[in-house]
Amino acid sequence: MNELSDHPEDLEIISQRIDPAPGTHHVRYASAIDTIEIIHTAHNRMGFAGGAVLAAEFIQSRKGFYTMKEVLGL
Repeated sequence: MNELSDHPEDLEIISQRIDPAPGTHHVRYASAIDTIEIIHTAHNRMGFAGGAVLAAEFIQSRKGFYTMKEVLGL
């Protein structure tokens, strides 16, 4: 873990692609007092593929820019 910044408004974002896991995502908040961490690991690519198909079906009859919120109806 990296040392804490002297500037509390700084937010460090690190992105790494590490095989063989299709996707492991860590969200970590660390302070001098404690650390909070959430981890999600995709065991295969089925979820990613399903999301891509869903987005493709959504966009096929549309033009313009859309977000995943619109694709998911959120």
